[in-house]
Amino acid sequence: MNSAVDPLPPVLANPNPVLTRRELRKNGVRVLDGGDQGDAVVACGLVGQVRMDGIHVNFGRRMQVDDLEMEVALDAQVCIKIFLEGFVEASLNGVPMPMPQRTAQGRWQSSAIIVSHENGARLRRRARKGQYLDKMVIGMSREWLQRFSETSESPDTFQALLGGDPGFWQWQPNRKVEFLARQMFDIAARKPPFSAVLLESHTLAIVYEALTAAFGSNPDAVMPPTNLTAAEQQRIYALVQYIDRHSAQELAVTEMANELGASQATLQRLVRKAHHCSLNEFIRNRWLTEARQALLFSNRSISDIAYEAGYVHLSNFTTAFRKHFGYPPSSLRRQTGQAEG
Repeated sequence: MNSAVDPLPPVLANPNPVLTRRELRKNGVRVLDGGDQGDAVVACGLVGQVRMDGIHVNFGRRMQVDDLEMEVALDAQVCIKIFLEGFVEASLNGVPMPMPQRTAQGRWQSSAIIVSHENGARLRRRARKGQYLDKMVIGMSREWLQRFSETSESPDTFQALLGGDPGFWQWQPNRKVEFLARQMFDIAARKPPFSAVLLESHTLAIVYEALTAAFGSNPDAVMPPTNLTAAEQQRIYALVQYIDRHSAQELAVTEMANELGASQATLQRLVRKAHHCSLNEFIRNRWLTEARQALLFSNRSISDIAYEAGYVHLSNFTTAFRKHFGYPPSSLRRQTGQAEG
């Protein structure tokens, strides 16, 4: 499996590879939208790749030059998928892939997932002429990942992933991940001396950030599909997106339920089924996680970050933060050399 959005291997002989419907079919892709079944070009773009023992990376920008709807069966794999900017419709076993969003300032806010699926998982993708998606997909063997589970600190969810359980973990790439990923595009294009060393080191740094976000300090990001139907997973993702679009001072549960087309009782039941906590706890934990990212990667004061996370009093924020993460928010500022302002 090469990508949740484009499962085909890059054409290395051509720095500007093109894909046709005929090539798609030769690679086991089922074209669903009819149209020209000959050599019509459907996508093109620059692609880079990294190959190491037990881990491989494909990344690039794919321009859609013709409408295309497709479905393909994927091999069993664990992979990290980072979507930097752009949009196409894509789903895996009926679960929508989280696409990047535009901020109020017009900046792309990237999205990412870690996926563990069994052999034969179904990827569907629909894109329209002119659409594009800057993306990176890091595939990892479970044997390679096993090396990092030999400590008592490995959480049960990570152990389950290594054991072959299917899972779908959504996480928010931080500024470091976005910087590393975009720099890999530039390195692949310029090919400076020892570029392979740079690409491999960047890959490992991104893998560390992804595993830490999904299985380390943010266990609430886990969204296992094993006990949820496809419709329930879609509603969970819609709930997460709604929370992420609002600050703690703006969000009202009644308005959220109305916009999502579900009662509060339904949302409560769904969150408890997926995350074993109440709806209010789920919302509070996501804002605490956002607060942690802001403490690490911004110069904003702890008081401002606490207020945006829904806490009027700094002491209440400190207590909740310590309870959730095991350390106070001020310790993160000491690590990054920033002081309270």
